[in-house]
Amino acid sequence: MPKIDIYNVKTSISVFLCVLLFKFFHRSYPFYACIAAISCMRDTSCNCYSAGKSRIIGTCIGAAIGLIFFNFLKTTPLYCGIGIAIVIYLCNLFNKKSSIVISCIVFIAIMTNLKGMPSDIYAINRIIDTTIGVIIAVFVNKFFEAKYIKYIKNIKNNVSSLWS
Repeated sequence: MPKIDIYNVKTSISVFLCVLLFKFFHRSYPFYACIAAISCMRDTSCNCYSAGKSRIIGTCIGAAIGLIFFNFLKTTPLYCGIGIAIVIYLCNLFNKKSSIVISCIVFIAIMTNLKGMPSDIYAINRIIDTTIGVIIAVFVNKFFEAKYIKYIKNIKNNVSSLWS
């Protein structure tokens, strides 16, 4: 039977904190913050920060292009395809290949899933929610990393004292 590892614990705590924070501030949809926290959780806080940064950049690129297309060109299959090509091109142009997938997802979300919500409100909320999830994941990762380092140092000191 597999053990519950540190990744499991960090991810679970991050999701818990996202949902708790959204309830506290009466924000409606913790879903995107939770997705961001889950998707950017990594083995170290540095790697988590890097993944989170890519996620936020990708969200911003997809939202910006999605807003332009939705407001000026409207939703058609042709514009969805052209928009995706532009999103991918911009991610490559800015050397943000790790942001391509989320950029495309956000673009398509704006172009196809806006039922009764203004596109600018959706885009802004998506960026805010993603950023909240990334920040929570980075802090949780940093907290556990600090605890882990302290724990390893204690073990190392105890082992060293046995050999002295």
